[in-house]
Amino acid sequence: MATFVGANIVNKNGALERLKKEKIEKIALYKIHDNQILNEYSRLQKEEGIVDPKPPAKWLIELVQANGRFPNINTVVDSYNVVSAETFLSIGAHDLEKIVGNIRFIITRGNEKYTPLGSTSLEKVNKGEYACVDDEKILCRLDKKQCAETKITKTTQHFIIYVQGNRYAPLSTLQTALQNVCSNIVTYCGGTYNIIDQQITA
Repeated sequence: MATFVGANIVNKNGALERLKKEKIEKIALYKIHDNQILNEYSRLQKEEGIVDPKPPAKWLIELVQANGRFPNINTVVDSYNVVSAETFLSIGAHDLEKIVGNIRFIITRGNEKYTPLGSTSLEKVNKGEYACVDDEKILCRLDKKQCAETKITKTTQHFIIYVQGNRYAPLSTLQTALQNVCSNIVTYCGGTYNIIDQQITA
């Protein structure tokens, strides 16, 4: 993971849009059904009762392959989405000003607070799921969808980026992906970052 401060977050950046277009041809050729990293994310989600498991990187790749484009959210999210699609890894970002206490990965008890992105209502969480949490709420459930409270917006001043792996994604792969994300954000948003060199496990 890495913490960022001072990034100038906007809707679009011309150079970043060109980078996204450059990656489309390569990503369009990906064979995702036999990819071990994606399949392991899907297995973990399926074990927790997700009927149609789809890790974020798979969703991104399928979107690129179907529509010939990346989604446009903002320059931070777009910066890490490019790396996520290239590497098949789940990558998330959270506004640190909206974080309460410490960030960690847990196995849920089933009574955690979780408001999914795009909603204003709490959603029931099952006991035994894995999640990224702070001391108050779930930040990201099953590496599938983050919470509404900590989303990255144009007013975000201080945020954290993390790369979440699985048994088919060695630590070195995560470290390289994180460095690429940080480089993208500095290039297209500015700011400074500090990489936190440690592993977090549930």
